[in-house]
Amino acid sequence: MPLFPFRRKLEASKGYDFNEIPLFSSLSPSEIRLLEKKFRLAEYKRSDLIYEEGKPAEAFYVIVSGRFRVFKKVRGEGQETLVYLYRGDYFGESSLLTDQVHSASVEARSDGILLRLDKADFLKTLGQIPALSLHLSRTLGHRLTKIEGPERKKREVKVAALYSTVPASEGFQFFIDLAASLVRETKSRVIVVDFPRPSETGIPAEFRKTGNLHLSKTESMRESDLKPSLIECSAGFYYLPLESEKGQPEEKKLSTLLTFLTYRYDFILIRLSGDMGDLSFKSLKQSDFIYLLLDPKTLSQTAPLIQQIEQTFGFAKSETKVILPEEDAAPSFEEKEKLLQLKIFSHLPSRSRNPERYHSAIRFITKEFAGTLLGLVLGSGAAYGLAHIGVLQVLEKENIPIDIVAGSSMGALIGAFWGAGYRANEIEKIACSLDQKTAFFKLIGFNDLSIAHRGFFHGRQVTHFMESYLGNRTFQELSLPVKIVATNLNTSQEIVFENGRIVDALRASISIPGIFRPFNYRGELLIDGGILNPLPVNTLAQMGVKKIIAVDVLSSPEDRAQRNRLRVEKKKKLQKEKAQEPLWKHLLEPVFDKVNRHFSSNIFNVIMNTIQFMEYEIAQVSSQGADVLIRPVVLDAHWAEFYQPKKFIKEGEKKTLEQINEIKRLLVE
Repeated sequence: MPLFPFRRKLEASKGYDFNEIPLFSSLSPSEIRLLEKKFRLAEYKRSDLIYEEGKPAEAFYVIVSGRFRVFKKVRGEGQETLVYLYRGDYFGESSLLTDQVHSASVEARSDGILLRLDKADFLKTLGQIPALSLHLSRTLGHRLTKIEGPERKKREVKVAALYSTVPASEGFQFFIDLAASLVRETKSRVIVVDFPRPSETGIPAEFRKTGNLHLSKTESMRESDLKPSLIECSAGFYYLPLESEKGQPEEKKLSTLLTFLTYRYDFILIRLSGDMGDLSFKSLKQSDFIYLLLDPKTLSQTAPLIQQIEQTFGFAKSETKVILPEEDAAPSFEEKEKLLQLKIFSHLPSRSRNPERYHSAIRFITKEFAGTLLGLVLGSGAAYGLAHIGVLQVLEKENIPIDIVAGSSMGALIGAFWGAGYRANEIEKIACSLDQKTAFFKLIGFNDLSIAHRGFFHGRQVTHFMESYLGNRTFQELSLPVKIVATNLNTSQEIVFENGRIVDALRASISIPGIFRPFNYRGELLIDGGILNPLPVNTLAQMGVKKIIAVDVLSSPEDRAQRNRLRVEKKKKLQKEKAQEPLWKHLLEPVFDKVNRHFSSNIFNVIMNTIQFMEYEIAQVSSQGADVLIRPVVLDAHWAEFYQPKKFIKEGEKKTLEQINEIKRLLVE
């Protein structure tokens, strides 16, 4: 097994941060430190076998980067793929907890990095960290049904619970729209398990065609028990209404029912009713996620329930998905998250007033649940970032379905324009409007000059330029979700914009230190996002995006050396061409060379080159978390050549086409 030298400990400084792994997101700092001491990094190459079916379990694994395939051997048929696993997923715990041999094999589908915890340390850790033990106990039985059971043909099964505090009719509509979207997006078998209340109104007649299934009257779980109450809906999913009473026998029968359903359906959605004492909440013991559609006006009353759910059932922060109606007024976005102690996962537009955006939001939630979201990360790089336009042109032409974009600095700017609905060819026209004569005046200009102690330019001119295309649009008005990264100058913290005015976020993200003044946002001074995170792969990974394409336009030391050699060769060629020129020009040549060297080391070049040296090293670490990395680096170019977009765009197209088969392979895995 190929390992890093001496199976070294996790190094958070090199980008492997436990706090960014969903499984550990709810643990305390002391618990995180305990895990850091015990886990080791293991590196695997494509096609390496992590462990083999039928062999004893030796360790527990958590994916840091890369894609992994779980498969079984099928007599006479070769191999059967059960599921693909991505960053943040984990495996190996079932065999360790049941003390059985592995029921399937796991191989690397790409180069990847795993966290490995040896068996003895794993079992000891469960006793030391109750929250981790509770989480794994909750998922154990359910995960076993994915690869065990009476049939050889098994698939991945996902179970989600839904709880709503909005009016019943709105909550139920969201519930069935999510189920219908799952059928459309995954072409899988989906069942909705409901606990309707007798007095509940707003449930369409289609879902009242049969009586409820009485758990107390089911002796053994058979198809015939379900058939009288099971409804096949017009949208393609199945609906099963339950009726039950509190008590241990009922809870056991509910568990039996859900286990029975995991052998027959790919996705199970359970609508919770009542409070924590209701039987429906016992289904959380077998759920992978809980979706909370909350009325913003009652968040203070709901917050204790959410915390109780997390503590009782071992849900990580990333497994608790808060969804809020979009048009609410107060409290503010930050206040909501502080009150709930959770990140808000999504806003839900009005179904009646904005049906297109509503269904777009439903589709995003669906794909996140199914694990099929495809994210695009656009890195920083000044004019080099114009290559992102060429990348987008190829993705559009090949119909690659990008679901979300994250970007820093120039990458944020291109991504925001694309998210606002501009096609790649339209963005190219905007870029081409910045010719050599007008680029300076459109983006900065003499009127934008500032006292240099804070930055050479105010940034007002570039703000006006962005506003001429984006106006006052907010993140909620984008046709594609976009995350924009900036840096807090005072706290050295990364800031991820996902709400508010787009231009404000962009102004912060492109605030190159020393060139533009820091952007004052709500009393905080923000600078270029690339300073801390020039290639924000982790921004998407933390929110559950499993498949990520990253575009890094920054030059490596080797690229810069090659660029310098090209300049020298170009200079020699010009000298030969000038050999026939008058003597006085030859005498002045050393003077011209001295002037060129003087201006090539001007303060702007010093600042930008220094920053990009640093950003390249950071991006190298970040890129390890991407499934596909595109590097459209233009050697014969300068960071300030915004007036020559064509050569950057062409390189972006070229490098993306080279990777297009790998991108398409990523889509189907």
